[in-house]
Amino acid sequence: MADQLLSHSQDLSQERLGILLFNLGGPETLEDVHPFLLNLFSDPEIFRVPRLLQPIIARVIARRRAPKSREYYRRIGGGSPLRRITEEQARMLEEELNKDETERRFSVQVAMRYAPPRADQAIRKLLEARPDRILFLPLYPHRSRTTTGSSFREAKEVLERISPETPLTGIPAYPVYPPFIESLAETIGDSIREVPREEPLHIVFSAHGIPEFLVEKDKDPYQSDTEATVRTTMERIRFYFPDREIHHTLAYQSRVGPLKWLGPDTRSELARLAHAGVRNIVMVPVSFVSDHQETLYEMDILYRDLARELEIPRFLRASSLNTRPLFIRALSSLVREKAGILPGPSSPCPCECGVCPSVPLSGHPMG
Repeated sequence: MADQLLSHSQDLSQERLGILLFNLGGPETLEDVHPFLLNLFSDPEIFRVPRLLQPIIARVIARRRAPKSREYYRRIGGGSPLRRITEEQARMLEEELNKDETERRFSVQVAMRYAPPRADQAIRKLLEARPDRILFLPLYPHRSRTTTGSSFREAKEVLERISPETPLTGIPAYPVYPPFIESLAETIGDSIREVPREEPLHIVFSAHGIPEFLVEKDKDPYQSDTEATVRTTMERIRFYFPDREIHHTLAYQSRVGPLKWLGPDTRSELARLAHAGVRNIVMVPVSFVSDHQETLYEMDILYRDLARELEIPRFLRASSLNTRPLFIRALSSLVREKAGILPGPSSPCPCECGVCPSVPLSGHPMG
């Protein structure tokens, strides 16, 4: 047994590990808006209609929504910066993972769900490095069928088609992972320090909404994961600012369509706070780790304008994590723990939501 453990340790020390870094993607130019929307509404996890009708309905909705969406992207510079930011995150993560290694090598590639580079392209590029195994790492901190589930399923199908012999594992989410929480508390703290110490403030954690039936009927874990992040982050905020009067709420943005979504709606929450006389608001993009339309347009333009209309004297938006060094180090330690290089909580995911597909690594389910 001791010889087997030693051999396994030696194998790990010399392995090649491929990391597939996931995000949803976004249109880089105004011409990319329609193809992006078409891919989005063609995903049955995002838009649920009879399968035979989905291609037709997706084309109709994408064509109708494209003009309005193009205007949003025009307002933030003509396209989404998400690919550029994610590729820089990948470069920094790969550098961080490899900086102290001599024989073990990490390679990182970006896979977007609805825009280039798609999973097929990213996995083929990753396989060029001849990895001994591949690890899925989402830039969605919270599990959901609409993000993690959809991205993992597509990438898993691609890998099984082109390289079924390659071992695979994944990290479904990291809502209360301490290094992630520290990076989030750090960026929030930067905004808190802009508010005079003697003045109370209110933190509005704004997450992307999803239809309520996904949580109530399908038991999607997104809401519980998001609430756990908020709760744990506030514990750190109160630790760092013990003498400040700080209140907080969680709200949801980006609602589309007639269905009932998770609430309260971010717009309504801002109006409620203004009516209550709140003078200092720090808005936090809690489910978004990178800047894109929902932060640069909705938060920085729409909600800032709304705060001005509501006569809220100070409206601050905490910076997205983007390429913040503390966040990159959090991702690096997460990978190392999952890869068995550092001791950490790598137990299987306990949920039965269907988000985390069973992809084995040495006989163990994804955790």
